[in-house]
Amino acid sequence: MKKIVIVSLLFFSGIINAQIKPSLTTIPVSVFVNNAQTTIEDIIVEGNQTKKKVEELFNNNVLVHELTGPDADFSIYWEAFGSQWKWIKFRKDEAPLLIFLGLNSYTDEREYVELYDVSKGKQARLFAEPGRLIAYKRHPLTDELILYTHKYPCCRSASHNIYTLRRINGEIKSKDRFFIGRDSGDMVGPFYPDSVQFDGEYKQLEQKTALRWSPAVVEENAFEMRAQTNIIIHYEKGALYKELAIQDDWIFVIMYTGISEETSPVINHVNFKNKGVYGWIKR
Repeated sequence: MKKIVIVSLLFFSGIINAQIKPSLTTIPVSVFVNNAQTTIEDIIVEGNQTKKKVEELFNNNVLVHELTGPDADFSIYWEAFGSQWKWIKFRKDEAPLLIFLGLNSYTDEREYVELYDVSKGKQARLFAEPGRLIAYKRHPLTDELILYTHKYPCCRSASHNIYTLRRINGEIKSKDRFFIGRDSGDMVGPFYPDSVQFDGEYKQLEQKTALRWSPAVVEENAFEMRAQTNIIIHYEKGALYKELAIQDDWIFVIMYTGISEETSPVINHVNFKNKGVYGWIKR
């Protein structure tokens, strides 16, 4: 009887913690990554020890996937997730890293991007975030590989992050930019234009301005059960931004500085003082 109770508790705990119903998982990459290369297969490199090296991670308890842990069987894990392991190189003169792309659990409907350096033993995990690998670039001077991932929302969230990943001194350094949107019908859009122009020029706000997630003034039911208006937050006079697209009376921008210290139903200003945020401002 006790075993049944324990199993039931674990089952319901899994349901409670499950990340279900991902939203807006596919985005126009060219809107968020300038000159993006999107054929991911072109940066995957050959490796004939993939299974062996993943087993090392498995035995060192580095992985936090389904079917891992002290009493787990690697052969069962490999059958379920082996096809999602690949190799990738950031520089030609460096050893490749293991990269995991895809689902890592039966209860989490989000995909994951994970990078591992097996030579680091129990410290092998360099990066692990929900999302998709959507693009890459080569640095024009060093030919270094730069990766871009898209962390999309699930459940009742509407938060998106575009991560830029670089390998520096053996570590993965990341920075991210943010936008808001859902395609489940409970949030007013559109959230971004069809195309953008990256001109690199910084501009400054001439007055305190509302940044909105869609190009309209919405005052009621903009995000069901969450927000009446489509205002993300305000930015102060002098805030730095770049214009990316113009659509009628609206400009699609990325804001860099000057976030207002105010309460918002969709973001906490404390977490965005040094993070780029995409949205729309009125011309």
